[in-house]
Amino acid sequence: MDYRFASLGPEDDTALSLHLLGLDEEDRALRFGSCASDFTLLTYAQSLNFNRDVAEGAWDGGRLVGFAHLAVYPEQGYPVGELGISISNGYRGQRIGAQLISNAIARARRYRLTSMYIHYMRRNLSMTRLVRKLGLRVSSDGDEARAILEVTPAAQSIFTEAHRGGRNGRLEVFKNIPQHQTKGHVLLVHGAGGDGWQWRSVLADLADAGYAAHALSLSGHGCSEQAEPSFAQLFDDVGSVLAGLPDDTRLVGHSLGGYLVQRELAQSHRPAAVLLAPVPPDVPDGQELASLLAGLSGSKARDVAATALHKAAPIEVEHISTPVSLISGDRDRVMPTPWMRATAQRYDAPWTRLASGHNLPVAAGVCEPIRAGLGA
Repeated sequence: MDYRFASLGPEDDTALSLHLLGLDEEDRALRFGSCASDFTLLTYAQSLNFNRDVAEGAWDGGRLVGFAHLAVYPEQGYPVGELGISISNGYRGQRIGAQLISNAIARARRYRLTSMYIHYMRRNLSMTRLVRKLGLRVSSDGDEARAILEVTPAAQSIFTEAHRGGRNGRLEVFKNIPQHQTKGHVLLVHGAGGDGWQWRSVLADLADAGYAAHALSLSGHGCSEQAEPSFAQLFDDVGSVLAGLPDDTRLVGHSLGGYLVQRELAQSHRPAAVLLAPVPPDVPDGQELASLLAGLSGSKARDVAATALHKAAPIEVEHISTPVSLISGDRDRVMPTPWMRATAQRYDAPWTRLASGHNLPVAAGVCEPIRAGLGA
């Protein structure tokens, strides 16, 4: 039988939950190391970070019958991943697992992960055979085993330092510092549902251009502490990280992060700022806000944006003296081209249009216009 293999996103959360809930006790024990409860499985499904992780699925019609999750995280400054796989009962022995692993490895190479770990129970004979076939290095402790695949040499990967920052160290902050004297600092602010990790390629590019580049994860995002996603809280997050950086730090903001950057520019002058598909200065409301929210992928992103933008104040563009440039995607369903054209006109800003959707921090070709906008 032919199955469809595809990367998963927030829009697949219902199918993913049904797949996990369909696993029997032994399947759950083999996948998670213990017989996870329905609540644990649903919490796990809802906590996936599609900006950071790799999620690959196998479909039989409209049913998700195979799922590979590569949880990506920094290890000694380099990205690594931990892989877990589950196959629905009745679909084993059809090479679905092998194809999912192959797809995950391909994504790991594109993400330039240095290593991929596979934790599994030794009594999981299917996984044992797959690992042996791949020729992976395996270590074991009792019934638990860990296989390691070296994916990308460190010299070809991306080094990004992670630390705690913001008020009381409650925020996750990534940074990439140039080896020689810096020409300035840059703070990058993600949008609703994103995190600082998604900027890692941009951070590396800016460091190569001579900037000390920093990217925070806002409250409730990435590995930052949870908090009510109000505008006041998110704006305080940005301000608390900026308080530890020089006054002439340049700013880059995407989507909701672009709105936070604009609010910051209204009260402080910066050498330059770059807005990626930002919430327009005349904040959408009513049907326009509903359209914006509908275009976002994932309930978390929609909830954060709805809460933060509820009765949000318009930006007083005439009070902003910082040179601003704009980048947008021609396939963006969240911030349509007419909104971006009007925003560029309001700021009299250089405007770069990419053949991309809304997730511009990871879009091909985004680094060059960011550098240009920052004056690199």
